[in-house]
Amino acid sequence: MRTDSKALYLILIAGFFAILGSTMSKSPTLPLYAQSIGLGKGEIGLVAAASTVTGIFVNFASGLLSDVYGRKRLLKMSGFVFLSAPLMYFLAGDALTLALVRVYYGVATAIFVPVSFALVSDLYPEGKGTFMGFLSSSTLVGRALAPVLAGSIIYFLGFSLVFVLCSLTGLVVFALTFRFPETGGELKRFEFTFSGELLLIGLLDAAVYMAYQGIETFLPLFYYLQDKAWLSGLILTVEIAIMAVVKPYAGYLSDRIGRTKPIVAGMTMVGLAMFMLALSDSLPLVVLGAVVFSVGASISEASTKPLATEVSKLRGTALGFLESVKDIGQALGPVLIGFLGFRTGFLFVGVFGLGALAVFLLRANRGFSRGINR
Repeated sequence: MRTDSKALYLILIAGFFAILGSTMSKSPTLPLYAQSIGLGKGEIGLVAAASTVTGIFVNFASGLLSDVYGRKRLLKMSGFVFLSAPLMYFLAGDALTLALVRVYYGVATAIFVPVSFALVSDLYPEGKGTFMGFLSSSTLVGRALAPVLAGSIIYFLGFSLVFVLCSLTGLVVFALTFRFPETGGELKRFEFTFSGELLLIGLLDAAVYMAYQGIETFLPLFYYLQDKAWLSGLILTVEIAIMAVVKPYAGYLSDRIGRTKPIVAGMTMVGLAMFMLALSDSLPLVVLGAVVFSVGASISEASTKPLATEVSKLRGTALGFLESVKDIGQALGPVLIGFLGFRTGFLFVGVFGLGALAVFLLRANRGFSRGINR
């Protein structure tokens, strides 16, 4: 147990630095740097999407590879990319090269996230919800601190120091991966059977991240916040802080009462929050919607990840598949809300989430996985 506890601390520290560095490289760094080298708004949008598109394909592949070759080997690879990718910004002078840097950087996160969660699931099979929640919280703390830190460095010292600092955080991650325990590697050959159960769980996370990215993108454009940039930033920071606090407790709860009840409660809150945002006619209702979403998303996601490892014997592959479906939802959220408008768009996301929950419950009532209804 002592070894496992030490391993957990190493993984949590690595998770913090991995997401701190990767987020610093893009928020607010990426659009500002792209503008400084002469890119237009359309080119900036395409460059920003590059790493997300990478994740859609690499998440699943990295999870499967970790089941074949082991978690440690894949995490070492991600650590090397975290270390080397920021330095490549110095070589980027146009939209194509900057997009290629973002694609390469996206590989690091797409490997690290599903494989690190799979590693935690391997080490703590009886408390995976709780400890996955701690890992989520460590990454969220890094995500929350990154924009303030990167923005301040850019303002006072310029872009170069940000890229160097991102590389140093990658060096920490790379060094820590050498001390991770070796798990996974139980497959002797590549095999994956498509699972409708995993797809349903993935759709739940996709709905959550449709909502999350929609809120993050459009919250500053709500009428009540258009002249209050500081307040929209504060709301988004509070949203992340709530998630960081709630996830370990929600994971602990799911370990004790099963995965289904927290998913039902969480997704219901996510749907309710979307309706609040769609129908909001005052600032307090917008704030309340963001808060309700944060709590609901935390409760649901704290159960979907461990559940994915319980419906499939290939834990890395399952989590990689989940991340890929989630990334599709995250990419679609702002697009749908942008084209449909705030009211219709947020209503659509809310209905989609509740619809995915209804289908999930129909399948769950048939007992589609061991332990789901415990």
